[in-house]
Amino acid sequence: MPHVRKSIVVVALAVLAAAPFAAQGTPRSRIDAVNARFMTTFNSGDAAGVGQFYATDAVLLPPNSAAVHGRAGISSAWAEFGKMGGTNLKLHTTELTVHGDMADEMGTYSLDIKPAKGAVMHDHGKFIVIWKRDPKAGWQLYRDIWNTDVPAATH
Repeated sequence: MPHVRKSIVVVALAVLAAAPFAAQGTPRSRIDAVNARFMTTFNSGDAAGVGQFYATDAVLLPPNSAAVHGRAGISSAWAEFGKMGGTNLKLHTTELTVHGDMADEMGTYSLDIKPAKGAVMHDHGKFIVIWKRDPKAGWQLYRDIWNTDVPAATH
């Protein structure tokens, strides 16, 4: 009987130790929450603040541009993009696969670009993000690439 009690105590301690993590939700719900804050931050005009969702060693792979390394550079890149009038960003995850402290996400986006002069342009396309979970910061974007579905203008 003492072995049974010891086993019950060990199981109870394991359940209690895991409880804070279970209360935080699944990786999917946590990544969805980061994506929601990402969209809110971007759509509020704080494009530079979007960089805070990235890991310090992240790489941004924007279309028609060189790769951007590190959180500071990524914040600057998003700030420049924000100056172009990007707003109304919507992200939709179509696939998410978690591998321990890493996850890969595929999805679609839509976005309006309101330049200082000229008509509003609507963009939509697809993206892939590799996520990395930091024990203290939670899920962060580690690699981020997207491209448009809008055909290139011909002149």
